Amino acid sequence: MGTFFGIDVGTNSVKGISVDKSGKILTSSSKPIPMETPKPGWAQQHPEIWWDAVCVVLRDLVAKGGRLPSAISVSGQMHSLVAVDAEGKVVYPAILWCDQRTESQCAKVTDLLGGEEKVIGSFGNPVLTGFTLPKILWLAESEPERFKKIKKWMLPKDYVVMKLTGRVVTDFSDASGTSMLDIEGEFDERIPEIIGIDPRSYPELIGSGTIVGTVSSPSLSELEGIPVVNGGADNASSAYGCGVEKTGDAMISIGTSGTVVALTKQGIPDRSGGIHLFRHVTGRDFYHMAVILSATNSLNWFKDRFGNDLSFESLEEMVKQTPSGSNGVVFLPYLNGERTPHRDPSARGTLFGFSSFHSRGDVFRSIYEGVGFALREGAELIESLGSEMNNVRIVGGGSRSETWCQIVADNLGKTIWLPEVDEGAAYGSARLAAEALGIGTSSWIRMKKEFRPNGDFRAVYDNVFSIYKELYPKIRDSYKKISKVQESITK
Repeated sequence: MGTFFGIDVGTNSVKGISVDKSGKILTSSSKPIPMETPKPGWAQQHPEIWWDAVCVVLRDLVAKGGRLPSAISVSGQMHSLVAVDAEGKVVYPAILWCDQRTESQCAKVTDLLGGEEKVIGSFGNPVLTGFTLPKILWLAESEPERFKKIKKWMLPKDYVVMKLTGRVVTDFSDASGTSMLDIEGEFDERIPEIIGIDPRSYPELIGSGTIVGTVSSPSLSELEGIPVVNGGADNASSAYGCGVEKTGDAMISIGTSGTVVALTKQGIPDRSGGIHLFRHVTGRDFYHMAVILSATNSLNWFKDRFGNDLSFESLEEMVKQTPSGSNGVVFLPYLNGERTPHRDPSARGTLFGFSSFHSRGDVFRSIYEGVGFALREGAELIESLGSEMNNVRIVGGGSRSETWCQIVADNLGKTIWLPEVDEGAAYGSARLAAEALGIGTSSWIRMKKEFRPNGDFRAVYDNVFSIYKELYPKIRDSYKKISKVQESITK
């Protein structure tokens, strides 16, 4: 007993790692997966492709490591809907978390549940286009013949677990992103009637870290009998993978998008709907989460168009040499709209305050700082809800930039830590697999570098941050106007 496989069913790939009982990563494997966009705003995948990729990754981990795992745990992308018939066959491609086709269904469900204020009070979040419930209603209204065939619905990781074990289950962290699980941890009894679905189609709710069964799929006969452990939603599993497991623990992720996650024992929702409230993979805990839609995406977009001659090393040095505050240039990172705190799909990226005096370094640094300001705004909102952020770690591709990490530390006014291992949800899944077999994993969480806040820089950022927060309300209406102009031009 001593090797644990963690699998993450992502949007762009299936990733797997093999970890020993001390937390050391032994091998890793990944398999890209395609996404279909058959219409503007639509995003879907074929679950059978996830399964094929999982089989490839599991076999690769065994081949590379030369040993079978003691247990396997699977985590995956949140919100995406998988619906299967009585034979376990997919009735419609999985509608993904980033799909936007369900705006009218969101409005309808919200109205039937008594309005947004009551919805947030019951479920911890508004009904959003990315969530699962409106996707089921869309199927009922737009694909009624396929809808009638639904025997079970589930989330992406649950489909893989079903293929591995034959059992249809989900966990609380994934279920809390469906708009169907209430804050008390029960599926709301009103939902089946509202969307016209058989309540027997629901997956069984069991805790993360629970053994679901053993591998019984003929496709993986070499793994027959290996325990399969229930994982969690990708954000929750990622947070667990870097040690977010007690009050005061928090994670900041600077990836394509950016997130701030903070564990809380109390299910207190944000009545404005700007901060998410989801269940964690640790018992009955919750976590508050702020989401900014364009973090490293903002930097990559600008670099590709205006700094393609720069290596990331030279870019990092340029930003490092530019003064804090970017000589008064302010960037709002709203390239594709914004989630926290504005919930505004019409918001657009904005550079403010630049003149002929300013350099390319000022603009690039303002992008680093604009993302930092957006994360700070989310963190401050989370703390206003009562979630403590005393033990903060930073992960994601942007965390490879020490300058960016320092900007975040200065803005938060907190020491932040860079974990030794940054393998996202797959590492969290491996922890859950080990814990299920009685192997303690607290020693797996090790930090390799700290970033302490600089009080002088914080004073500079306070001044610029106040301007940053003033900008959105003043140009919000203009965002809506320019968004309509852009739509008319690109039709």
